[in-house]
Amino acid sequence: MSSVGQRHAAWKPSYALIWTNAAAAKLVAAIAPYSRVKSRQAAVLLQFQRHVERCTRIRDSLGHLLPLSDREREIRESFYQRVKHLNTRDVAVRRLMRGGNRKRRKSRTLSDRYLAGFIDGEGSLMINKAENRKNWNPSYRPRISISNTDRFVLEEIRQTYGGILVYEPRVHRGWNNAYQLIWVGGMVAQVISSIKPYLQIKQPQAAVLSSLLRHISETRQGRQGSNGGYFAFHPDKVVAFRERLYRRIRKLNAKGVRPGVASNAKEGERPGRKSISRSAFQRSRCPPMSRRSITASK
Repeated sequence: MSSVGQRHAAWKPSYALIWTNAAAAKLVAAIAPYSRVKSRQAAVLLQFQRHVERCTRIRDSLGHLLPLSDREREIRESFYQRVKHLNTRDVAVRRLMRGGNRKRRKSRTLSDRYLAGFIDGEGSLMINKAENRKNWNPSYRPRISISNTDRFVLEEIRQTYGGILVYEPRVHRGWNNAYQLIWVGGMVAQVISSIKPYLQIKQPQAAVLSSLLRHISETRQGRQGSNGGYFAFHPDKVVAFRERLYRRIRKLNAKGVRPGVASNAKEGERPGRKSISRSAFQRSRCPPMSRRSITASK
């Protein structure tokens, strides 16, 4: 566990849970069968781990490990460059790495647990408040959204859970285009009932949306006008209750620190993660592996 500070002085502090070496390989091996967005990165990491395990380390007469051979350094650099290119935001680099032979992943039905984890990491649960015409009640609508540059995985989710898929143009030149899958109004109820038992981070937001959905279903809104042409006003207590839910979820989603909690960062300062020293590479005798076999893993 590592503290990575705050990107802005008024924001809440952030933390990173980090796995390296054998511990990282063990974790990747456990999650690789279920990965969709980062399945190619997982495949390369597992291939690298298998390569390292087959290496025979050489020591000198005093028992000190000798430096890596030039060939071994080249092989490990190829693994590094492959993962780096898979993680890049640069569209041109990703297209060059894929070439023309990238196979479309086989679609499959995703589980409620998978969607809950996706929303915990990449999603947003909120209440949209719309101010209507003068003297009308404001409207409060539940909303869930997830964003990603991988359209295919969002399409897989939509096949099971519905939703509206929206295109989001790239923010910076050279970055990938993004997509957003959105559930609003009545669509939210099905998603909440599916993911609520498995949410870890956004469980409080899910509880607020559940309260709003329950309140909407239990509140009868009459109609008014000569022919009942439009909805009647909600009583003040109905509006007040929904406003409290709206403010509650805004507070839960706020990036800033809670009132009364001092920030560890000075104004204008952007703390970063402490640098971690890396040991020098060392010589070994390893099984031969071509660069082509590394870049071909997908």
